[in-house]
Amino acid sequence: MNKRVVYFYNVLELQEIVLCIIAGLLAGIINTLAGSGSIITLSLLTFLGLPTNIANGTNRIGLFFQSAGSTFKFYQQRELILSHRLGLLTLSVSGAIFGVMVASRLPEDHFQSILGGVFCVLFLIVLFEPHKHLKHIEKFSKLMPLIMAGIGFYAGFIQVGAGVFMLAVMHVVWGKSYTSLNPLKVFIILLINIIALVGYGLVNQIHWEFGLLLAIGQLIGGLVGVRLNNLKGKIEPFLKMLILGIILISILRFWHLI
Repeated sequence: MNKRVVYFYNVLELQEIVLCIIAGLLAGIINTLAGSGSIITLSLLTFLGLPTNIANGTNRIGLFFQSAGSTFKFYQQRELILSHRLGLLTLSVSGAIFGVMVASRLPEDHFQSILGGVFCVLFLIVLFEPHKHLKHIEKFSKLMPLIMAGIGFYAGFIQVGAGVFMLAVMHVVWGKSYTSLNPLKVFIILLINIIALVGYGLVNQIHWEFGLLLAIGQLIGGLVGVRLNNLKGKIEPFLKMLILGIILISILRFWHLI
């Protein structure tokens, strides 16, 4: 291999490192503030050539570190309240276990088709933001265990957008603000991704190098996101446009249109 080829290869490696860290940083901020940051990291991992099911498993490394960092920061700031939440945590984790089991056994082409469909739904959710128009409906509290188990399953299966769904449900049932519910959401996501890391790791559906690079960015992004929690409204328009663009490109790629 001549020097020119070696140099070009090293440049590509450097680009991958930089892309992973930047994507992780943005995803960490977005995940901490609301959710759907996995749209960025999953899209990047598939762009870098990983099969979608491997990208799904790899994505959990960064999510683990980011949610761990954010949880610790929320705990330090005394914003994480877990009293009377044990049942909720148990149901979410139980659902996640089944989600990981199902996703890890799906053929890659089936998983990619499902992911493309999920991204279409997420495009509409990010565009129209229906969760922001939800009202407090206390009678839904009886369905809370079933709904949270379902969200746990989804988070174990794919994760992307799970934070948004989780916040929406907790807001409707408990009537609290998204900002006050954010610490609990981040902690639940941490537990789910511990399960996911173990599950996908056991079936070799994790690319550790890319995952650890994303983790560096997401850990930093998670800490930054905690500090930006009260400025959420001011930066949301920019983040929304960024996510919509990435979703659209990813959908076209998943369905082999580009």
